Amino acid sequence: MKLKLTLFFSLLVSCFTLFAQQAKKSTGPKKGQLVGVNFLLVDFNSVSGIKSASYPKGYSSLRDMDKGLSVSYWRGLTSTIDFSAKVNTIFHNYNLIATGLSDKTELGVELEPSINIRPFSDKAPLAPFATVGVGGGYYTGKFGGYVPAGGGIQFNFGSQTYLFVQAQYRFTLSKSIQGDNLLYSIGFAEHL
Repeated sequence: MKLKLTLFFSLLVSCFTLFAQQAKKSTGPKKGQLVGVNFLLVDFNSVSGIKSASYPKGYSSLRDMDKGLSVSYWRGLTSTIDFSAKVNTIFHNYNLIATGLSDKTELGVELEPSINIRPFSDKAPLAPFATVGVGGGYYTGKFGGYVPAGGGIQFNFGSQTYLFVQAQYRFTLSKSIQGDNLLYSIGFAEHL
């Protein structure tokens, strides 16, 4: 837990330092307000293989991953830094994590604000980005927190519509409620 908090605060300080440096350098237009919809795939099983040398390596197949949807809000802070906030809904058996007993699939609802940093301006048709944030959710009657960190690619269609493809490793802050997991998302966003 201490390692995760240290990692989180290190990433947060790094992001704010990069933010301050980029804010001084950035010129040109920044992204306006966008609203989007994303399809989510969440992998709770592969993390065990990543963390343990004795657990078999490999990633879950698409049908073994949990599905979800999210609504997102994006706003450019500079021409290379964006703020995003997502409301995620994920279908998963959260009771299995809490009690070890298999139960029915339930709905987890999350709020996830993040900072996204790109090396290219918002005008670029294709721009990779790094993302870090903090999130919290309501899972099977309990609240839990997590720290998402990852990256993605932004596809710009005339600075009106954007396609976002993302992958995140989500460090849990509440092990008995939600384990570490990998989240993959694809979605579109348009100007308001």
